[in-house]
Amino acid sequence: MKTVLVAWMLLVMPSIGLGCDVCGIFLGIRPYDRTSSISLLWRYRHLEGDVLVPATPSAVEKHGGHAPPSSTARTMHYRELYQVAELRADLWLHDRFALLVGLPVVNNYRAVDGVVSSDLYGVGDPLLIGRYQLVNTKCLTPDERVVHRIMLGAGVKVPLGRSDLTYEGRTVEADQQPGTGTWDLLGTAEYSVRYKRNGAAFTLVGRWNSANADGYQLGHGISTTAEGFHRFDINEDWKVMPSLGVYHELSGMDITNGVPDAGTGGSTLFTHVGSRVWWRSWAFSATFQYAVAYNLGELMIPNRERIVLGMTYNIIK
Repeated sequence: MKTVLVAWMLLVMPSIGLGCDVCGIFLGIRPYDRTSSISLLWRYRHLEGDVLVPATPSAVEKHGGHAPPSSTARTMHYRELYQVAELRADLWLHDRFALLVGLPVVNNYRAVDGVVSSDLYGVGDPLLIGRYQLVNTKCLTPDERVVHRIMLGAGVKVPLGRSDLTYEGRTVEADQQPGTGTWDLLGTAEYSVRYKRNGAAFTLVGRWNSANADGYQLGHGISTTAEGFHRFDINEDWKVMPSLGVYHELSGMDITNGVPDAGTGGSTLFTHVGSRVWWRSWAFSATFQYAVAYNLGELMIPNRERIVLGMTYNIIK
């Protein structure tokens, strides 16, 4: 495992992170059970590091950037910035069933050895996820007790975003495009437990990617999150809930025309600290996440930091 310093602020509840986050998705803690909400999120992810570019750089174009032809392998420095503004709705259609819908607008940027190779803006791929509340032991009496909740979900990412944009006359690599051009399947599982104002949450999200029209397929991904939290009730209107935890991203190798691309895929382990604040029907959140270790393919660029800020309006009946 290689140790790196990485920062990340996580998204507001309940959120799923995409953008360039093709390797991992996060589901956050909900403050209101069975309450529909509308959120506006801003996410920022920074990747940076040196990549040993092979003499034939075709594989590097997918994750290590577009490198000029070379007769010998050489180390090049890559810097990538991904920004996403996303409008999201979590709609409870029944006491046990909710539909999560997200529409992102993205800006993807890459520089190689200080020279900008892409800087694209566009609508990303929206997502639809149906989530079913399998268990909720929330007490209906004034007496406090341990509360458990389990939710399972399944959905799809819709190929609405452009995947054929060019920069300075050159078609940009697949992982820099606003959209992937593929229908991808999503699966989620959430477990949370709370006693009085203390609790913990565990989430698992999987993504199965299909191949695009050129036969290129991003590696399938699984993300896992575990965090503990404590809620401070300042008064009837104000509530603050800090949280601490860990987050892990695991991504398989990319595939081109059925052949795995050596040097792609890998895993990253993060820690995070965050806070959510509620005022009446409004919620605000920001979380800082720090990657402590990674084990990546040699063509992958390490994560450095990610920031997510969010504002949510809960539609309380």
